[in-house]
Amino acid sequence: MKNYQLWLICLVTLLLSACANKPSTQAWLTKDISINLPSAGLNQAYHDQQLLTFHYHDKQNSLITVVDADAQSLNVVGLSTLGIRLFNIEYRDNHIKTEQNIFIKELPSASQILSDIMLSIYPLEQWQSVLPTGWQLVDEKLHRKLLNPQRDVIIDITYLQPPSSQMRKPILIEHHIFGYQINIESME
Repeated sequence: MKNYQLWLICLVTLLLSACANKPSTQAWLTKDISINLPSAGLNQAYHDQQLLTFHYHDKQNSLITVVDADAQSLNVVGLSTLGIRLFNIEYRDNHIKTEQNIFIKELPSASQILSDIMLSIYPLEQWQSVLPTGWQLVDEKLHRKLLNPQRDVIIDITYLQPPSSQMRKPILIEHHIFGYQINIESME
């Protein structure tokens, strides 16, 4: 439990947000720039059970997530590495609904968790309409990069080479502004 609490506190510090009574659909790209998330609909069904290993300030913590996305919604279930259900986040009709099963004083914003997931699996077209002027999301082989107007890489997502019939799955998310790295290992 202590490991989980440390992970949450680190993530809260990184994402500069705390859980609110009414979760916002706004997420932070940098410490000064926020956006509204694109709509939750995804043309192709997506499912993945993942072990997330979070690295920040020479500390490492892990969390299991189950991610399901379809044409109507995105759902993320968070579990401790022991399998205890910690939270559920559902994004549907431009509203975020969160359920926290274990009370912890500080939790990251649901929209920030969704933002990293959506940046890694949703099509570029869905993101371009919500990005600030001059910002770009670019796919380059096994990488997706979020670039600011100066062409600095803000977020770099690395993918595993998928079989041709499947969506590619992220294996690493690096946020250069907030200084964290998430290694993603599919458990399927």
